Amino acid sequence: SDLFRQVKGNYLYHAPCHDSLKGKGSGLLRQLDISVSTTPNCCSEAGTMAISRPDISTAMRNKKRQSIQGRLTGNPVPKTILTNCPSCISGLGRNSDMGIAPLHIAEFLAQAGGGELWNLELETLLKKFEKITI
Repeated sequence: SDLFRQVKGNYLYHAPCHDSLKGKGSGLLRQLDISVSTTPNCCSEAGTMAISRPDISTAMRNKKRQSIQGRLTGNPVPKTILTNCPSCISGLGRNSDMGIAPLHIAEFLAQAGGGELWNLELETLLKKFEKITI
């Protein structure tokens, strides 16, 4: 699409365990004509498991780190891992020392379509609406 023409580079994609896109997230992103590699394994941010079973959570996180590391190739090297789950953003964020940052697909699309200042435009638009609290 012409709207997303400025999106270039390589990206990783993490499908959440409870994927609301039903396995189609990476295909959706490829329609933007970008390079997307999927990374298997859970991010280990499954509810309270990190608190109740840190041993299992740590093992799962290490397995995810290995799958991310195996995909940090290409030109340019991926610096962003996209997902469609807010909880996974937290889990994937535990890998920031690898030079990769998590980003929700919705925010990625907003940046791609609206530029770096998309959030300022959104804030301006939202000020026009009436806030109703219940």
